[in-house]
Amino acid sequence: MSKIWSLFVISGVAMLICAILLCVHNFEESNMAYESSQTVLSGLKNIIPEVKPETYTEYLQKIQENAKRDVLAESEAREKEKAIENGTYEMPAVNVAGNDYCGYLTLESLSLELPVLNDWNYSNLNIAPCRYEGTPESHNFIVAAHNYNSHFGMIKNLNDGDDIIFTNCDGEKFHYSVSYIEYIDGYGVEEMSENNSEWDMTLFTCTLNGQSRVTVRAKLVEEEEDSFMENFYYNE
Repeated sequence: MSKIWSLFVISGVAMLICAILLCVHNFEESNMAYESSQTVLSGLKNIIPEVKPETYTEYLQKIQENAKRDVLAESEAREKEKAIENGTYEMPAVNVAGNDYCGYLTLESLSLELPVLNDWNYSNLNIAPCRYEGTPESHNFIVAAHNYNSHFGMIKNLNDGDDIIFTNCDGEKFHYSVSYIEYIDGYGVEEMSENNSEWDMTLFTCTLNGQSRVTVRAKLVEEEEDSFMENFYYNE
C-alpha cells in the first residue's frame, strides 16, 4: 500500500514540475514574441507616412479632392475601386527585417499596438499577428495571432464598442468598433470566413487548449463613412 502511495506522490510531483516548466516556457515565448513584435513596430512606424489630417474621413476627402484636380489620381482611384470589386486588390506592404507587413493594429482598451504581417503561416505567427485573408477596403479583413498575452491572448476581454484601429502602409487609418465575440470550433476553418460576411473585421486566436478559437467581430465606424459620403455628394 505504501508503494502505491509513493507512486501517486511521485507522479503528482512529476506532473506539477511539468506544469511549472510549461508555464515558464509559455511565459518566455510570450516575452520573446512581444519584444520581437515591438522591435518591428518601431521600424514600421518609421516607414509608414503620417497622414495629416489624421482622421480617415478627412483623408478620404483629401484623396477625392486631389482626384478631381488630377486625372492620373482619378484613374488610379478607379483602378483601385475596380480591383477591390474584382477581389484582385493587393494591400500595400513594406519589408521590415526580411518580412512583409501590411500595417499595424491599435487596441487601446488592451494597451496593445502590434504590427501585422501581410501573409500568414505558423512560422509568421511566432513573430506577430498575421493577415489571414481579406482587406479593410473589401470589408472582410481577418487577422490571426497566437494566444500570447503580448499578442491576442487578451482579446477575449474586449467589450462591445471598444475601438480597434488598423493603420495600413499608406498611413490610412481604419476605425472599427467591436460588435460581437464568439467561440468557433478549432476545426471550423471555413466557418471563420463564412460567418464573416456581415463583419468588416475579425480578430481571432486559439484558446489555451486549442479546442476553439476566440473570435472578435467588428464593424467599420459608420459615422466616418456617413460623414464622408455626405460631404462627397455635397461637394459634387
